[in-house]
Amino acid sequence: MMRHINIGLLLPSAIQASGMASILRKFQDGNVTVKDISALNYLEEIAAFHPSVLIVDPAVIGIDWSVLKSASSHPLKLIALLCQQYPQGLLKWFDDTFSIYDPADSIIDIMRRNIDSEDADDRGKDLSPREKEVIVGIVKGLSNKEIASEMGVSVNTVMTHRRNIAAKLHIHTPAGLTIYAIVSNLVKLDEIKADMGRL
Repeated sequence: MMRHINIGLLLPSAIQASGMASILRKFQDGNVTVKDISALNYLEEIAAFHPSVLIVDPAVIGIDWSVLKSASSHPLKLIALLCQQYPQGLLKWFDDTFSIYDPADSIIDIMRRNIDSEDADDRGKDLSPREKEVIVGIVKGLSNKEIASEMGVSVNTVMTHRRNIAAKLHIHTPAGLTIYAIVSNLVKLDEIKADMGRL
């Protein structure tokens, strides 16, 4: 089934909006709806439209960036369309950027990267607390038997948890699970370094 992707455009220029909409029509990764968002009632329009991605010209006046990030009940990726140089302090609010001078293929790649990272963020939401415990054990380098002992379950239960984790996350290696655990804040990098020091 093809997923539906809402993309909002908060751009002051009709030419910018038209050009972006034209490029986004080439996005083949799902059923895409592109909508112009008015700077006057942007909060209401975002709350009603629920975009996955909002493309914004940082020069738009009167935007409260901290409020904008929380305007949608769904996770919202902000991408800045750069038409000039902006202070780094302003760009900290954005998940990614592209320039009006970037080729269409680069813009599509940036969009794909941000939409795919949103899907990756959603993957781990289905993990049970016990499955997260198993991931932490794997990251620590424990065997199935050691993980089972720590959790007070059988080795077969740990193996079932591992199968479920692989099915849910599509990650099949301890190295991949380590990266996932760090990014998802299941473990801290310092803890892993400390565990490696004991080996």
